[in-house]
Amino acid sequence: MRLFVILIIWVAGATGLWADDLARGPEPDWVGAQPVPAMPADLLPLVHDGVAYLLVESQVMPAPYGQSIFSRYATQATDRSGLEEVATITWSFDPVFETVRLTRLDLIRAGKTVSLRDSLPAEVFRRETRLDEGIIDGTQTVHLQVPDVRVGDIVDYSFVVESRPYFPGAQIASSAALEFSVPVALTRRVLFWPKGAALMVKPVPDRVEYHASERDGLVRHEWVRVAHRPFPDEPMAPPGYEPEARLKVSGWQDWSGLAAALSPYYLKDYPLTAAWEEKLRALQRDHESTDDRAIAALRLVQDEIRYVGVEIGAGGYFARLPQQVISDGFGDCKDKSLLLRTLLTRLGITAQVALADTDRGHALIDDVPRVGAFDHMIVRLEIRGKTFWMDPTGSYEAGDLDHAVTPDYGYALPLSGAEQKDLEPLTQTAAMGWRNDRTETFDFGLLGVALSVRTDFEGREANWQRYHWATTPVDEIARDYLEYYGRLYPGIRQVAPPRFEDDRKINRFRVTEIYFIPAPALFENGLREDFPFQVEDFADDLDLSLPSTRLAMLDLGGAEYYRRRIKVANAPISFIPPDRSVIENEGFFYQFSGQKEGESGLVLDWVYRTKTRALPPQDVARIAVDARKAGQSTYFTWDLRP
Repeated sequence: MRLFVILIIWVAGATGLWADDLARGPEPDWVGAQPVPAMPADLLPLVHDGVAYLLVESQVMPAPYGQSIFSRYATQATDRSGLEEVATITWSFDPVFETVRLTRLDLIRAGKTVSLRDSLPAEVFRRETRLDEGIIDGTQTVHLQVPDVRVGDIVDYSFVVESRPYFPGAQIASSAALEFSVPVALTRRVLFWPKGAALMVKPVPDRVEYHASERDGLVRHEWVRVAHRPFPDEPMAPPGYEPEARLKVSGWQDWSGLAAALSPYYLKDYPLTAAWEEKLRALQRDHESTDDRAIAALRLVQDEIRYVGVEIGAGGYFARLPQQVISDGFGDCKDKSLLLRTLLTRLGITAQVALADTDRGHALIDDVPRVGAFDHMIVRLEIRGKTFWMDPTGSYEAGDLDHAVTPDYGYALPLSGAEQKDLEPLTQTAAMGWRNDRTETFDFGLLGVALSVRTDFEGREANWQRYHWATTPVDEIARDYLEYYGRLYPGIRQVAPPRFEDDRKINRFRVTEIYFIPAPALFENGLREDFPFQVEDFADDLDLSLPSTRLAMLDLGGAEYYRRRIKVANAPISFIPPDRSVIENEGFFYQFSGQKEGESGLVLDWVYRTKTRALPPQDVARIAVDARKAGQSTYFTWDLRP
């Protein structure tokens, strides 16, 4: 985790501020004194980009309105490349729930401290940082520019965020870094908590110091990490991998508290517009089975409601009513999920909205109950005694209920009431992964070689291809395909543009290509002497030179299945097929075979599938050897001269 300004919001209150209206005042008396430490000499060589992080601190104090959050940072410019970052101070806040106050801004030069807290002008402006995602959240940003910062200077600043809960029943909960991908001289996290009140705390490594003391009926919990060395980058680490120590705390003892706080809103029955009442009746007339009705309801929300999120204030946690969403023609994940649940329940299908996370969903099982663990909402439904998951924000998806792809979000929290104590896994099957099956047929004749290609995409790959073909000009796709084969067979021509067939029931997307290699091209480009038959190196992601000291598991990215066939007919020679090869380990299965077909024919066949989502680090080097072996049988050349 790269440390710039890490603002820890444990739960979050406020009014808007503009230029020169930033509140200023002293640090709270409960914070205590903490001198700025120096960067240890042995860590200085590890400092990069000209910035030494000397102090990272946050403290949280309960308050009648919610809580008071104190944050402090001290950075030093070690060379000119770090001057801009050290001199620039920014942090963001939610003006609906939070108010902010600058409590310290010191410039320290050669041991002398100059306070700029009350004199340095500030800008507070609205900056929609997620607009490219279709989300408007009303976030405001505080910006201060410290003048005349020089190499060796230290900028030491702090601020307080006064916040109120996002919704009734919300508890203080947080996941806060204690170590980063850069060295930090001192990291400190402090939480004041009522004595005797339950508090869930995930264990932290012994290298983190912990202290507890009592004050005025509160327990002061303190975690300190001194002078830590950054962990090395781990390529292909699973989402949510955190080698650095992290503090995870929550006032909820299980997930039921969060579910109970939000469920009442999402379990109500809401009316639809007259137009959508008619759509619902038409859906019932057109589809007899419950399965088909559920899929039709999903596609209706996916296709007719655009994805736009207005998440200002309570809109970040509570969906707009279905009638409003329908009227506007747009909505975010909460809006679309509540609308879909409304349709499903009107169809007699048991359904709940569910909280999910698109980035770290597989790591949720190791988190504490907190609102900030999620960034998305989907729908859970039950049909035929089976559980299904639907993402109404998806697009270009297809498949009936048994062929539709389950969102790959790891775990989710259904908002089904206080009885929902645990997260639920979103089960993935191999058929939902990245699947494609390609056959290349080479037919040799006097005028040249005819090449036909048929590729069947299924599962997640079918959805992606459907999107790709819908959003990309056909001539661009055709050019990309031709360039691929042109690198193997110079002089090849595209007989017709590629075309597709879309079987939306079973979610199969078939692409057909037709090419011709003229006979002169075989002679002019040396193809007669070295005619290649090649498929992609399926396991090339595993063929890595990784350190033996690897700590992280190796993420394989979900289920993958690839089959490739190359068929050759009427060749001018008689082939001797290559040896069969089978490689199987904990990570993948690979098989290659070749056989003659008549006197002048040949069939080459490859199958590759992954067997697990992630590999333990101790297995990576051994499986990489197998990956290299597999890659050796993905390319062959033949001398076609009689």
